[in-house]
Amino acid sequence: MIADDLPDVTQVVRSDLRAIFSRVLAEAGLSQTRAAKVCFTDQPTLSKILSGRSDSVSTDQLLRWLVQLGCTVEISVQSPTTPKAGAIRATFHE
Repeated sequence: MIADDLPDVTQVVRSDLRAIFSRVLAEAGLSQTRAAKVCFTDQPTLSKILSGRSDSVSTDQLLRWLVQLGCTVEISVQSPTTPKAGAIRATFHE
C-alpha cells in the first residue's frame, strides 16, 4: 500500500475519537456542562464536537479529554497479517 492510498489519517482518527468521546460521555451520564468542566473547556466547544464538527479540536485534545474523563488511551500497532492489509482506526474497548 502506498502512502497516497491511505485516507487522511487525521480525519479518520479524529472522527473515531469524537465518536468514542461521545460514547464515553453518554455512558458516564455527564451533561455537556459537567463534561466541559471536567475537560477544562467550555460547553459550546463540546457541543460542536458532539455534533460532528471536530475540525475545531485537535486529535491531541480529544485524547487529553478522554484521559481527563478517566479513560486509558493506548496506541497499538499490529504486525501485518497480509500485504496491503493495513488500516488506521481508533476503537473503544470496555
